[in-house]
Amino acid sequence: MHVLVTGGTGFVGSHLIEALRAAGDDVRALVRPGGDRALIERLGAEPFDGDLDAPAGMVDACRDCDVVYHAAARVDIDGDYADFHRTTVNGTFALARAAVAAGVRRFVYVGSCGVYHPRLLREGVIHEETPTLQPPKWFKYGRAKLAAEEAVRRTIGPRGEWCVIRLGYLYGPRNRAMRRYLYPLLAGGKMKYVGRGDNEMAMIHVRDAVSAIVAAGRVPAAAGRTLIAVGDERVTQRDYFSGLAAGLGLPPIRRHLPYRLAYLMAWGAEWLPFKLHGGAFQRAGIVLTGLPQRIDCRRTQAMLNWRPTHRFADGIREACEWYLREYPEHAPVVEPAARTA
Repeated sequence: MHVLVTGGTGFVGSHLIEALRAAGDDVRALVRPGGDRALIERLGAEPFDGDLDAPAGMVDACRDCDVVYHAAARVDIDGDYADFHRTTVNGTFALARAAVAAGVRRFVYVGSCGVYHPRLLREGVIHEETPTLQPPKWFKYGRAKLAAEEAVRRTIGPRGEWCVIRLGYLYGPRNRAMRRYLYPLLAGGKMKYVGRGDNEMAMIHVRDAVSAIVAAGRVPAAAGRTLIAVGDERVTQRDYFSGLAAGLGLPPIRRHLPYRLAYLMAWGAEWLPFKLHGGAFQRAGIVLTGLPQRIDCRRTQAMLNWRPTHRFADGIREACEWYLREYPEHAPVVEPAARTA
């Protein structure tokens, strides 16, 4: 097949290109001005200059493609909602309209389980048929991602095939966001468990997520469906952050912050004239970290004939090994062995 991928230089997009090329697809990847064309070429895809913020030329990007995989989005949790809307929502509208004009057969939108309202997380298990409430105004990322899903349904729905696939909490190699958010907190001794740390997190290895995304573009029954891809293992907040600390050679996390106190502190921090921890200390971050994420994707597994295959212990070790190769300045210092007489 001939496919277009957006976000190809990012965490999910780069692995998606690899998987599509391994499946024999011809891949075209949208590259923003100044983007890493060399990476796209190394992955075996054809770079195509374009920018979702400037949609002229998107029809040419989509032309002759069977499937568009839209993985590009703003992934921060902090910032002005107008910026999220321009990039995530308006950019998706523009690409979806271009896909329709170019006659693309299927449009796959890479969504996020971050669209779920905190109330749903507290109430119990979430699955593909769970009604999706509008996220709170302060959760800008989730609101933008949900609005982008609706843009896909409204634009593609009457004229072609669409599929939304919501991903869980991603981990694995090439997650460069770790350098900006997690590593400074872990290395600086500022990381605390939110609550007791025993809440489940809907983790999924990036390669497992990508295999589900590829299937969403191929399986006929996936057309017109909103799917979910999360891992099978029960992974807690403690498992995740302690695994990162150990894998990066950093001290273990020993402190806890009660969930309600953390939420109130984050609410207050959002009103301060400066940002704590580079903007990471937000209510959205507290909710994503401290509330249980009990998400069941068995319907998606059956529909796509897909199952996650990566064990968390192996995947988190691989992620840390990649990180230390990519950023050797963060490698733990090995003390020389003591000399004996």
